[in-house]
Amino acid sequence: MSFEKTLTAVGLQYTPPSPSPQRMLKDRFSVLNSECSQADWHRKFVSPAIRHKEYDLCIDELAPRGHSNIFTGQLLTKDFCSQAIGLAEEAAAWTNDRHENYPTTDVLISDLGLNALYENNVLSEYIYPLAKQLWRLVGKEWDPQNRVSETFLVKYSPDTQAHLSLHHDSSDYTCVVALNDEFEGGGTYFDRQQLLSNGGVGSFTLHPGNITHRHGARAVTAGVRY
Repeated sequence: MSFEKTLTAVGLQYTPPSPSPQRMLKDRFSVLNSECSQADWHRKFVSPAIRHKEYDLCIDELAPRGHSNIFTGQLLTKDFCSQAIGLAEEAAAWTNDRHENYPTTDVLISDLGLNALYENNVLSEYIYPLAKQLWRLVGKEWDPQNRVSETFLVKYSPDTQAHLSLHHDSSDYTCVVALNDEFEGGGTYFDRQQLLSNGGVGSFTLHPGNITHRHGARAVTAGVRY
């Protein structure tokens, strides 16, 4: 009696898992890369004009200094701005009903995966300390770790929402950042001060909220403003 030993080869095929949508976005949009060092992130996405934090050297006031309380400067690089726009357009999550009285066509940056990075690397590092210095704000409530922000990306175009009516913000202060310049018209107009802010890519406008600085967005007549 003989026995025949039969070996059956079993082939195992390994298919690597598909990368998650968030991983794919990080590969295409490096602004989302939370794994790089903070210093590297700042060098790539924060304007060198403000990185040294010597604000008296890099911040200007609209109109004669001491009169308008509207401050401008360079904050972000063109790379950051173009990637933020790309993320917003790819997400296609625009809303127009988040604000009851003066709604904008916008998307929260938390819906783009940008909120923590922007809060930690931009607002807490530069804008909160700048506001505290400019307006001599005293108290722990003005420290970066105690601030609460709502950051969103707004879109204006002639065939959707071209402008935003004059209004007061409900914030302590507001920081508006220009993400592009491929449009005509536009800009933030302050009616009491009779001043228009319409800076270049990556520039910001910082002004008090509430009752002193009513403002609106002038109509975009061509192109798209972000």
